[in-house]
Amino acid sequence: MNCPACKNEIKQAHRCPICDLDIDLYRKIKSISIGLYNKGLEQAHNRELTDAIDSLTKAVEFDKSNVDARNLLGLVYFEMGQVGQALTEWVISTHFKKEDNIANDYINQIQANPRKLEMYNDSIRMYNQAIEYIRQRSEDLAIIQLKKAIQQSPNFVEAYCLLALCYIAQKDKSKALSYIEKVLEIDISNPKAIRYQKELKSTLRPQATERARTVGKHEQKRTANTYFSPLGQIVGFIVGAICTAALLFILVIPDKTNHLNKQIADLNTENQRLEGELAKVTRESQETITSLEEEIAKMAETNEELQQKQNAIEEAQKITQAENLYKNNNVAEAASLLMSIDADNIPEASKTAYNTLADKVFKDAGRYHYNTGLNNYSKGDYTNAKLNFEKSFLYVKDQYYSDNALYYLGRIYETEKNIEKAKEFYQQAIDQYKGTDGAANSKKRLNSLQ
Repeated sequence: MNCPACKNEIKQAHRCPICDLDIDLYRKIKSISIGLYNKGLEQAHNRELTDAIDSLTKAVEFDKSNVDARNLLGLVYFEMGQVGQALTEWVISTHFKKEDNIANDYINQIQANPRKLEMYNDSIRMYNQAIEYIRQRSEDLAIIQLKKAIQQSPNFVEAYCLLALCYIAQKDKSKALSYIEKVLEIDISNPKAIRYQKELKSTLRPQATERARTVGKHEQKRTANTYFSPLGQIVGFIVGAICTAALLFILVIPDKTNHLNKQIADLNTENQRLEGELAKVTRESQETITSLEEEIAKMAETNEELQQKQNAIEEAQKITQAENLYKNNNVAEAASLLMSIDADNIPEASKTAYNTLADKVFKDAGRYHYNTGLNNYSKGDYTNAKLNFEKSFLYVKDQYYSDNALYYLGRIYETEKNIEKAKEFYQQAIDQYKGTDGAANSKKRLNSLQ
C-alpha cells in the first residue's frame, strides 16, 4: 500500500519511513469506517434510514475517502426525499474517485431528467413556503403547500412530519397519525415520527379506557351485592376467619418463620456474592471504556493529522495549478485560485513559491480587472464593472489606479441609488489615498451628496 499522507510505498512497516505516519493506526481507522459502513448497509436494508444516516456519517468522518459509505449515504438521503444532500455526497465521492464510481451514474441520472430535478426543487420551495405559513399561523395554507410537496416528492419525510404537525395543531389527530405511519413505512427509525406516533396513539384511546373503568365499577358493585347481602353469611365468614387465623398461628407460623429466616440468610449470602461480581465487572468495564476512549482520542488525533497533511498537499497542488494558469496567461483564473488557498495550510517548503507567485499574479490580476472594469463602465455595463473593480481592489491596494477603483465603485453605487454605499467608497478613497485624483474626485462627489 501507499502512505495516505506522502504516497510513499509501504510494505510491512508499522510507520511510514518518510513522514512517520502510524500505519497500524491508519489501518484501524479504515477498519472502523468499513465496519460502520456495513452497519449502515444493514440498517438501510431494514429501512432504518435515520439510524443508517448516523452510521454512514460516522463512517465518512473516520475515513472521508470511503466512497462506498458516501455513495450509500447519498442513496439514503435520496430515499428520504433530500435530493440536495444526496447530490452533495455523490459530488464529494467523485472528488475522491473520479473513474469507475457509481456516483457519476447517480448524478447523470438526475441531470438527465431536468423535469424531475425541477420537481424536487419545487417540493423544497413548497416545504419552505409551508414553514413560513406556519409562522404566520396559517396552517390551512401550509397543509396545501405540503400536500403539493409530497406529490412532487413522494418520499419527502420532513414534509410528512410537518404535515402531521399541522393536523395536530388543527386537532385532527386521526389524519396526523395516518401521515406519521406513512413516514414510518419509509423510515422505521425516524425519532420524530416515533415520538409523534406514541403521543397520538395515547390521546386517541381515552374513551375506550373510560368505558372499561365504568364496566369494572358496575361489575364490582354487582359482585359485592351477591356475596355480602345476607347477614348470616357475614357472621359465618367472620367466625371462620378467626378460627383459621388461630390454627395458622398455633401450627403453621413457627415453621414458616424458620423457613423464611433461612431463605433470608441465603439471600443475603447470594446478594454479597453478586455485589462482589458486580464490582468486578464494573471495574473491568471502566478499564475497557478508559482504554477505548484513549484509543478513540488517539485515532481522532491521527485523523486530524492526516486531514492537515491532506489539506497541505491540496494547497501545494493549487499553487502548481495557479502557476500553470499564469504561464498560460490565464491571470484572472490564477488569481482566483491563489485567493482560495488557506495560507495557514501551505507546507513550509511551498511558502516561498506561494509568496513569489502571489506577488506577481495579484499585481497583474489587479491591473487586468481594473482595465476590464473601465471598459465595462464606459459601455454602461455597471454590473460587470462593479465586479471587476471590486476584484481589482481585493487583489492589490497600492497601485496607481487603486484610488480610482474606489471612486468608480462609488459612482456605480450612486447610479444604482445606493447612496450610503456610494458615500462609503468615496470616504474610503479620501481616507486611504490623500492627494490622488481618485481622492479629489471622490471628495467632490461626496460634497454634492451631503
